[in-house]
Amino acid sequence: MTGKMKKILLSLIALVAGFINAFLTAGVHSLFFVLLPLLAFAFGYFTTWRRGILYGFLLFIGYTFAMSAIWWGFDSPNLLYPLPYITAFIVGGFGILLVGALAPMVKNRMRSLGSLAAFIVLVMMTSWCGYSAMPHFSYYYQVAIQSPKDLKNVELYLPLGTVSGEPYEELYSQVYKDPDHLTENFTQAIVDTEYGKMLKLSIPNLEKDDVPDPRYTANIIWKTSAPLEILRLMPKSDVEPVNSVTWEQYVGPVKAYESLIVERFSVPVKMVSDAPGPINLTLWNRTDRSEAVNFTFSKSYPYTERIDYDGDAEREKYPLTTGEEWVMVPVEATISTNIRGISD
Repeated sequence: MTGKMKKILLSLIALVAGFINAFLTAGVHSLFFVLLPLLAFAFGYFTTWRRGILYGFLLFIGYTFAMSAIWWGFDSPNLLYPLPYITAFIVGGFGILLVGALAPMVKNRMRSLGSLAAFIVLVMMTSWCGYSAMPHFSYYYQVAIQSPKDLKNVELYLPLGTVSGEPYEELYSQVYKDPDHLTENFTQAIVDTEYGKMLKLSIPNLEKDDVPDPRYTANIIWKTSAPLEILRLMPKSDVEPVNSVTWEQYVGPVKAYESLIVERFSVPVKMVSDAPGPINLTLWNRTDRSEAVNFTFSKSYPYTERIDYDGDAEREKYPLTTGEEWVMVPVEATISTNIRGISD
């Protein structure tokens, strides 16, 4: 085999290696992401700095092309949309080329400053990819209510987000501020009830929405970074494991999207106001989990527990009206897995 043919073959191998590595990262484990700089170093070690740059670029292109295919699908016209490639290169892809360019110095001049720089860049890129590929958690808890009546002095008793069975009180000190869309005039406390510790919200008055039919609402959000554990609503009862897939999509061997109902259960809720009136309640208790699979792509799998009453049929079945009685309301827990890109 001639030298030219070897170079062409190595170029194709680098392109395919990046492609295969992307599918391993997205489909098996995100930590395969660290192979990208290691492969760039391996391909560049036995060649010149120019070829090292080329092989690093081909690894990067093959890898990012595969991620774009997993994101959009092989039949999508957006597969060659340039923004994910350009942004991924700016954010970190250039480092793969740099690793490939510096790798030959380690072989040719082991004790030179150039070889030291090559090792430093390799360690930095590998560490960055490894850290990005580790799971990152955050918590999100939102309460939204609406009523056709202008209720005053509303009090809500709601289940708490807990970690290892204990209320995660740090979450409720992190109220998300958005004066244009969220309720600011309220007080909160974690109180003891006959069901155990619960979140008590006191809202002096609801806000009128600018819609044709009168509607009065309140909307409050808490957000915070989190330990590597799932936030779960407590207290709860009548737990029913489900594990039912409602939707999934594969791209080749990789499961790119999935929606899974994990379980159903019931939680106690109580609502009180000066005058009785119907209330629609929506509550999201979510643990956002994500891990990088490329410089601008991530694999996310949020765990969500949701209470949702938004229709006449549900109100007839579960009459959520303000009063002194506790109501056991159903909750559905889901996990949604997907590969996300920069323009999601």
